[in-house]
Parts: sequence; C-alpha cells; structure tokens
Amino acid sequence: MRAQSSLVDLLPRPIGFVLGGGGSLGAAQVGMLEALCEVAVHADLVAGTSVGALNGAVVASDPIGAAHRLSHIWHGLETKMVLPGGIWTRVRTVLRSRTNLYDSPRISRLVSQAIGVTDICELQLPYLAMAVDADTTRTVQITDGPLLSAMLASSAIPGVFPAIRRDGRDLYDGGLSVNTPILEALAMGAGSLVVLDCNYPDRQLTRPTTVPEAVLYAATIAARQQMERDLPMAGQQVPVLVLPGPEYIANLSPLDFSGATPLIASAYDASRDFLSTVHVQGPGVYRC
Repeated sequence: MRAQSSLVDLLPRPIGFVLGGGGSLGAAQVGMLEALCEVAVHADLVAGTSVGALNGAVVASDPIGAAHRLSHIWHGLETKMVLPGGIWTRVRTVLRSRTNLYDSPRISRLVSQAIGVTDICELQLPYLAMAVDADTTRTVQITDGPLLSAMLASSAIPGVFPAIRRDGRDLYDGGLSVNTPILEALAMGAGSLVVLDCNYPDRQLTRPTTVPEAVLYAATIAARQQMERDLPMAGQQVPVLVLPGPEYIANLSPLDFSGATPLIASAYDASRDFLSTVHVQGPGVYRC
C-alpha cells in the first residue's frame, strides 16, 4: 500500500492521461487503465487521438470506473461490428463515395451510447480530441461541442472512413499529425502526464510485405517520431510516465478487433509491473 500511495503523491496534479491512436490495438489501453486504477492513479484531464479519443472520452466521463466500462465494451467487440459488410459492401461504398471503404466507424457510436452524454461540456474532466483539417492539413484540437462528432472526426482514417464535417470543416484522423498528444495535454495544464501508447512502442518494426502493411508501417514510423520528439520536451517540465505496450501479437492488424482479450491482459501485466517499480523523482521521462 505504501508503494501505491507514494506513486500518487509523486505525480503533481493535475494528472493528464494521454491516449494515442492505434485502431484495434486501443484495447491495450483498457489493460493499462486497469493497472493504473489498482494504484489509485486517476486522470484529472484527458487528451486523445483516434481510438485514444474514444477510450479517453470514457475516462473523461467516469475517471474511476472507466477501465471497467471499457472492458465491457472491448470484450464484446467483433470486427464485423466495427467494420460491417463483406467485400461487395466495401465495393459499393467505394463506388458511392470514391474515397473510403466504410461509412463512419460504429465503435464511436457504441462508446457514445455507453457514455450517455451528447456534449463535451457534460464530461466530468477536461477533454481534448485531435483531428486534422482535410483542406488546410492543420491540426485541430476539439475541446467543446458535440462529443460524437469529435470522436468520429478524430478516428476518421483517410481511405477507410469518410471525413467528418464539423464547424464548417472536413476533419480526418488526428493521427495524421499528432498520434500521441503529449504537448497538447501539457498545454491543458497538466502537472504530470501518463502516456498510454498502444502501438508496441518498444518493438522493432517488421518490414512490410503487402500494400496494407506498408501503409501501416509508414503511419507507425510517423507516430513514433512524433512521440519521441515530444516526450523530451514534456519531460523537461513535468514527470511523464510512459506505460509499456502489450506484447506483440503476430498478424493482428489495427483493423482486426478479434484480439482484444490478449491485448488487454498483456498490457495490464506489463503496466502493473512497471507501476510497481517506477521511482518518480521530479520532471523527466519514466519508461521501461
């Protein structure tokens, strides 16, 4: 119990949770949240991108019970629930839209229904979702207004989902620019940060062998470079805990939602071990 309370005491408030994007790999963030809950580390503010914006919305709506609520959502997910229809459905969607394989992601609507609020101002904690303006390519920080469209915009992967019209702009997935909004959470006033990255941050990348793998490979490289660029800058000002990602699961695509259970369990084990041994001594980046 002393180890648990000392970690909380050494993290200056407000504590900002930063939840990165990663598609179905976002299930790992449930295990991370379970481990954080066990040591009584709870968010005071939340910043998220893509699936991290979805999970983060649940955290912002229920900081104490988020892990339990998200576990219920993720354990019940199947790929066909998120990406419905077979090959001919996708062909019809492409022919109709000419830009995307699927209509807007259903998981955003599932999360919205589970939260039960319609506007960001109704959340318990300050909340930020990252998106990108399709016309100007500028980063857009969504901090108010309708919650569902914020989550849809932040997770609108180009080519997979359509852009989301919001406030007169067409918005795409924030991971195109800032996949892990570390500096953005710091600017929200965080006194310390906890980073929940689900993209296997410590694993060496495997060279792609197919076109879809090549697209994901490029996106992962950009996401890692952004995070590694921003971490030192944040660490100069506040303590930053970077939770370890789950063990690598071969052949599990970020668009395959069938692997939630092993991702959650693996991320929980790794995060629990890290949190039980980390020693926070002022500003800096703390990771495995």
